[in-house]
Amino acid sequence: MGEKLDRRRFIQLTGATGMAAIAGCSGDNGDQQTTEPATEEPTEEPTEEPTEEPTEEGPDYTNPSETENALIEPQTLNEWVEAGLVNSDDVYADPRVAVIRSDAGGYASGHVPGAVPLEVGDAAGGALLKATRLDGLAKTKALVPTGETVDQLIQNAGVGPNTTIVISGPGEGASMYYGTRLYWTLRFWGFPRERLKLLNGGTAAYGEEYELSFENVETPETGYNLEAFDEPNYGLRKGLNEMLQLVDDVNAGESSASVIDQRGSWDAKIANSHVESAANYVEGESFTQPAKWKSADEIEEHVFSYDGVEDGDEIVTMCHSGFKGTLAFFALDGIVGYDNAALFDGSWKFTWKQYNGEQDPTPNDAWRTDMHGRTEGEITATDQLSIDPDLNEQLTDLATLDANQVKKDAIEYIVGDTSGGFGCGS
Repeated sequence: MGEKLDRRRFIQLTGATGMAAIAGCSGDNGDQQTTEPATEEPTEEPTEEPTEEPTEEGPDYTNPSETENALIEPQTLNEWVEAGLVNSDDVYADPRVAVIRSDAGGYASGHVPGAVPLEVGDAAGGALLKATRLDGLAKTKALVPTGETVDQLIQNAGVGPNTTIVISGPGEGASMYYGTRLYWTLRFWGFPRERLKLLNGGTAAYGEEYELSFENVETPETGYNLEAFDEPNYGLRKGLNEMLQLVDDVNAGESSASVIDQRGSWDAKIANSHVESAANYVEGESFTQPAKWKSADEIEEHVFSYDGVEDGDEIVTMCHSGFKGTLAFFALDGIVGYDNAALFDGSWKFTWKQYNGEQDPTPNDAWRTDMHGRTEGEITATDQLSIDPDLNEQLTDLATLDANQVKKDAIEYIVGDTSGGFGCGS
């Protein structure tokens, strides 16, 4: 586009210069006086009115970069399908769209035209969005997938450097948190929210208005990977070491951060946290079926109605495993556009309630969640992880990058060096 504009401007300037040159050459020299014009009426050559060449209008669609937030309606996605933006052959095209259906096993039942299933090898859907990884004092289940896995995911979907990813979400009978977990995963690994969209109502809502496809989709090879980002958005994820520091700081009056827990009910909870249902962010009473999302105004009114939750404060969402908690995260990050939200990865079941005095070996005091006023209620679970005795002796300082191995691995995967600038772990 830039070359065309420069060339057009050059022609215009040349034309003006040419006219000046013609005027300057109308006599023998610059001092020659002009004579009176002849009295005879000049004869005019008959001319035809110039005809304008019809201009072909471009496709009528909302530009992906101009949508209000990360939530889009079926009509908008259909515009992109009709305009040929989905899986276009030019992987460098801008705009360009890739669509991923995020629920496991639902792809064959119909999908948005051009959509691909969420799968890498034998893993699909929710199984792809969690991994057992070393974090803290033990290998922990249900944590964010590795960079290698996410690279395969975006390459399978045909994502290029200018591609907007649309998460089409589930069809009937699947939970909404598969889509929001994928959204958070891609956000953590570096994608800006401007390049991620979530379909309001999921594939089910699209199918109510437009025809679904039942064909398998082939995507072009792009070679695109996470190294395109300068560094991961590691601030969008809280490891256990960061959560312990956050709770300690809140208890000491040194932090105004808030924790919103999506488990719905509790016998024990993180001190000063707010336990609620993930359904608070969608229309209707359930998030286990595709549903429409509440508006940004409704979400803000709900979140900031909690005692002590103030606009601008850090808000950490969580749940049993880190899946339901992504509904509140998406509501804040994707719909409201809130810039200070994070997810406690591994959440209650796989991390917090495991670090107690019933474990053998017992976690060192820095990591104990049943001490220091960190928990309201009694926790005794020991069934999800085994404390590594060597790490238990070595990692006694929470505020180090070594105490948050998932964060360290993410930085090393993209940046390649953790020797400076990432040391505090909080």
